[in-house]
Formats: sequence, structure tokens, C-alpha cells
Amino acid sequence: MDVYNRYIYPGDGYAKRAIKRKVELDWGTEDDEYLQKVELHLEGALNEVRSDIIVYNAGTDVLDGDPLGGLAISPQGIVRRDEIVFRAARRRGIPILMVTSGGYQKKTARIIADSIINLRCQGLIGGDEDGEVPEECAGGVTLMMSSSDSSPSCVSPGPAPNTI
Repeated sequence: MDVYNRYIYPGDGYAKRAIKRKVELDWGTEDDEYLQKVELHLEGALNEVRSDIIVYNAGTDVLDGDPLGGLAISPQGIVRRDEIVFRAARRRGIPILMVTSGGYQKKTARIIADSIINLRCQGLIGGDEDGEVPEECAGGVTLMMSSSDSSPSCVSPGPAPNTI
């Protein structure tokens, strides 16, 4: 399965024919449409074949303002997308390997970090097989960056309000 801006990717017919489940998006696609399509097509792809492992290419060139991607996904949308993928893998008991790619803005690293923290606090990574929420996450997760901010905001130590 591959979710991408139809006008810039993959750039050649041979590569495009090799994609088994194409989810082609238009310029400026936003969170709601993007996440709905990711969830729908992910479920479809996982129902088509029993996988031994999921290799998840968690690209961030979908981020709003990315000079290449041409989509308009918020930082919160990227965090939610990653959670959707990890929850689907967990429900089916399929191990997942996440790699990052794309993303040509300075704030991308912080968004990836926020996503990983969220996955940990949701009990989806970190070795807690029972899915128990780690004690340090009991107050919830606060994203360090708003969708319009290009630099992390300060967060006081201690329990964070539940904002995801």
C-alpha cells in the first residue's frame, strides 16, 4: 500500500505499476480525508494477505508546507496516522518495523519524536506486551509543536494534560 500525491509520485510508470494498493491524493489533501483513506486502505491491505511483518515507511513529506509533498497534513495528523498503523498491527499480532523518510522541514524531527512518544504512551511500543500505559504517560501526551509553529514550544516538567 502506498499513499501519495498523485501529481508528484512515483514519477515513472514502472514504479507505479509495482504498487499493489495505490492511494492517490490530490494537492492540498488535509487530515480528515488523508486519515480516512489511510485507515480504510490499511484495513483492506491487511485483509488481503496475512503478513509476517509490516514494514512501515512513515514519510513526513505529507506535512503541510513541505516543499516536495504538496499535501497539507498537520503534525497531529502524522501522529494519528502512525497510531492508526500501529494499532492495526497490534490488533492482528503482526510485528512492525517503522522507518522514516521524506520530510524536508526542520520541524519534522520533533513531529517524529512526538509520534514515538505517543506510541509509547498508548502502549503500542516499548516492550509492554499487555498494552499497559507506562506510568510516566498517565497524564496523557502533549504535542510539543502546533501545526503553525516551526519550533518546539516549552513544556513544563510533570504530568501533561491529555491533548491527543
